Amino acid sequence: MLSRITVPLLAAAALVFACGPRTPNPVASARPKSGTERGVVSHVMVDTARGTVRFAIAVTNDSPKRVELSFPDGRTHDFAVEDSSGAEVWRWSKGRLFTQAMQNRLLDAHDSTVYDERWTPPAPGRYTLVAQLHSENHPVQQRVAFTLR
Repeated sequence: MLSRITVPLLAAAALVFACGPRTPNPVASARPKSGTERGVVSHVMVDTARGTVRFAIAVTNDSPKRVELSFPDGRTHDFAVEDSSGAEVWRWSKGRLFTQAMQNRLLDAHDSTVYDERWTPPAPGRYTLVAQLHSENHPVQQRVAFTLR
């Protein structure tokens, strides 16, 4: 009879211990709150091999925990192109409509997502791509210079 009570109590105690609060990891809590320092890193690619230019931003969760990206609306990312004087010559989101519903995207540990778009350049020259992830909690912005001949 004692084993009938002891085994369920030990199982319940193990469950409570496993699900109970943990001491925070000092390394994780000591990190700054910038998007790239909290497990989310990005890599921007520009492909100028063909007549159209292809842009991509790869967002990776390099932490051992799942990360949730929160977006205030349907615009998850954006690409803008500036000419050599810094004037904006193209923006992917200009003239587009986006839902007004908030959305979330889960990235498991070491998982990635890629956002890519195309642009037809008006003329050869030196340009700068500004790639953005519009996440509220892990915003990312990267600039990449490129030349079209």
